[in-house]
Amino acid sequence: MPAMAKLFLFITTLLLVTSSAWAGSQCDLHYTVTPRYGKAPRRLDVVLSFPAEGRQESWLRMPSGWAGVENFGAALTPASDQQEGVKIFPTDDANRWKVEHHPVGRVIVSYQIRAALDDPDNEKVQPQDQRFRPQIGADWFQFFGYGALPSVESWEDRRIGNMCLTLLQPAEQPGPLLGSYLDGQVRDRADIEFLGTFAQLRHAFYAGGLGWRVVKRTLAESSVVTASRGTQALDDASFAAQVTNLLEAHRRFWGDTSTTRQTVVRTPNNSLGSYGGTLVHQAAVLHVPKDFAPGSDSFEFLIGHENLHQWVPNRLGAHGTGSAVDQARNYWLSEGFTDYYAHRLLLASGLWSLDRYAQRVTRVLRGYWSSPARNATAESIAPRFFSDRDAGRQMYARGELLAMAWDRELRVKSPLGLDGLLRGLMLSSEQAEKSETAHERVLNALTNELGPAPRAQLRAYVMEGRDFDLDDGLAGPCFALGWSDLPRWTLGFDMASLSSGKYKAAGVIVDGPAYMAGLREGMDLKGWSIDRTDITKEVILKVKAENGEREMRYLPVNGSTDRVPTLMVRSDAAIDATCQAWIRR
Repeated sequence: MPAMAKLFLFITTLLLVTSSAWAGSQCDLHYTVTPRYGKAPRRLDVVLSFPAEGRQESWLRMPSGWAGVENFGAALTPASDQQEGVKIFPTDDANRWKVEHHPVGRVIVSYQIRAALDDPDNEKVQPQDQRFRPQIGADWFQFFGYGALPSVESWEDRRIGNMCLTLLQPAEQPGPLLGSYLDGQVRDRADIEFLGTFAQLRHAFYAGGLGWRVVKRTLAESSVVTASRGTQALDDASFAAQVTNLLEAHRRFWGDTSTTRQTVVRTPNNSLGSYGGTLVHQAAVLHVPKDFAPGSDSFEFLIGHENLHQWVPNRLGAHGTGSAVDQARNYWLSEGFTDYYAHRLLLASGLWSLDRYAQRVTRVLRGYWSSPARNATAESIAPRFFSDRDAGRQMYARGELLAMAWDRELRVKSPLGLDGLLRGLMLSSEQAEKSETAHERVLNALTNELGPAPRAQLRAYVMEGRDFDLDDGLAGPCFALGWSDLPRWTLGFDMASLSSGKYKAAGVIVDGPAYMAGLREGMDLKGWSIDRTDITKEVILKVKAENGEREMRYLPVNGSTDRVPTLMVRSDAAIDATCQAWIRR
């Protein structure tokens, strides 16, 4: 799943204090979080402290709409014991509570966050939204700030103060503490303090426990931290090396001499072929299957996509305000351009060959062209961006196609093309946060170079859903873009069966490929591997059987055909000077 609602927020001053003698009283907002591994249900115990500031009531709010989750507040329960004079009242909004308290001194509120899953170590497929909620295993925990830290409404996102968060490990189970602000070197307690906004605490990842394995490597003057849990195909040291090499290539391309530490986290989603992730402050969190390793379809690409969000769109301008639906209308930039550069830099760095690049972009083109949402407007896609994967992917594909078209047009004027335009727009993190939105800055720069055409193209292809002109030279001088008649990709049952949370086969087409393989209406789906852009790859389904699980395999075809786009490497690409210069960027 994408990364969705991705905003890099700059920390003006950061101080980590790891001793127990910590001046927490100097904090404006202070959260203390303790995982309870042995409790049923497992939970996070949280104590929130903030100044009363003369008020006799305050309001706490959990976010709505981040990563497609609307009800983070449903997991929050006030503790039975509260500070004297503190009373907590629910409202009709499950994400909002009223707190009555004394008007002077500090207000202390205690609450619990219930873990999303009773046993996340049972290797069952995890629904997408559960991956973004707090999780607690037998000896590990993880959470995003969105899912565990309610805001105090008097401390809205632009109010600056001393923000503090303490992570406490149970005395009997100390383990590495890691995430956006921690590198795994502290084990029993970590205190985070910085001068900034609450949004910077919320847009972050926190984790710890003996179940996490941490590798720290040096990159230039900073470090790269990789953290893994669960069974993974690639060993931790090799994963760290692959991540470091790719991150180094990105920094070279953008000319970034930043010394910011980067953390890349592997969490198992127990799916056979589903990959996803998101970027929060200084941490890319990947949700991957056990076979996630070099050679798998999405290994380098997923790592590259999430890491590139540090620059696109986070260093191009402000993220903008509004709901998740409002922001999804501009994912042509944050997701589409990021996909474009993830593909292009894998080719430029030598990690991908021209053939592999052509294969991957062919999948993008066919996914775009064959999608039932190809002509859907951005207005209709935005509300279902997270719930309808096929529709959501349209914003990625349309953005990548626009990046290709605009790069080609810009290269008529300068060999630097789109690369040069975006490098010229790069801001520091502080500047980006205070500037005009990233998508407006990019559109303004394109208008200065190419006139009104870019805005007209954006309106037609992204907002109105008109068919993109897939002409021969769109993908660059190394390739020819043609058309092929291929068997139509047919799953044979309703794809919604995989996102309903019930995981029962529905809409099974009699005499379709899934039915012929043995799938029947109502069967329990325990796992799957489905590539929706490649008819040569078998669909793999695991269904519940009397003696455990049964595996079904079949090709997703039914005898019908479609005319689809195909990207091919030109025969003279290896010796053509224009092609080779285009590859090198």
